[in-house]
Amino acid sequence: MTTLNFRARVPVFDANIGVGHLRNRASPFESPEQLLREMDRHGVARALIYHLEGEAMSALEGNERLLSWVDGQSALHPQWVADPTPDSLAQLQQLHRPGQLTSVRLHNSRECGLPFVDWIYGDLLEWLAAERIPLWLSLADTPAVEAREMLRRFPDLVTVLLGAHYSHSLIVRPLLRQLPRAHLELSRYEGLGKIPPLIREFGIRRLVYGSFYPRYAMGPMLFSLHHLGLETSDLELLCSGNLDRILKEGGDR
Repeated sequence: MTTLNFRARVPVFDANIGVGHLRNRASPFESPEQLLREMDRHGVARALIYHLEGEAMSALEGNERLLSWVDGQSALHPQWVADPTPDSLAQLQQLHRPGQLTSVRLHNSRECGLPFVDWIYGDLLEWLAAERIPLWLSLADTPAVEAREMLRRFPDLVTVLLGAHYSHSLIVRPLLRQLPRAHLELSRYEGLGKIPPLIREFGIRRLVYGSFYPRYAMGPMLFSLHHLGLETSDLELLCSGNLDRILKEGGDR
């Protein structure tokens, strides 16, 4: 009798996990230990985590709350959230000095009612590009037209585009052509047969596994990627190697 049990067969580094409660929404897990158990259930060895409050409420406070989640947890890697305020930039610069800053995630610009434009976010993106710090940007929360226009102004900035839905299927490929330093995180890119054409056109190195947990479940996309018929070496790049490279080098120069 077959079962629905699944565990990844290659090392997995999840590029997109949010932690912590919001004022209007409780998280399904209370502690790092509970998150690690959920990761282990799917064979996810490491995760890049950000605090949900930093994305939706206050970048400063969310980043402060994130510290308790990563303290002593080698499998959990911190990702700091940014908003377009001088205080947020100062906090990121302070984190960068001791080498704690390997990536930055933009707060939810749509929910905060701010257009993603250079006269609001330009100082932040200019600093990230100069310091070779990659930016995570949610297409679920930022209009794709704004993302394209803004990121074209910073061609050296390495980015990871998150949460592209099947409704973005006519946008993703032109967007990746326009933004050669952008990578696509695949948590919601679930349209039937949509990923192999991306691999053929852009190569495996521009694609990254992430779950967007707890907004979405951790396992479905990971399961799907394991059934694309990829060589093991390519699956390893997709599930962990590409993310390791982006965080270490700011992408390829």
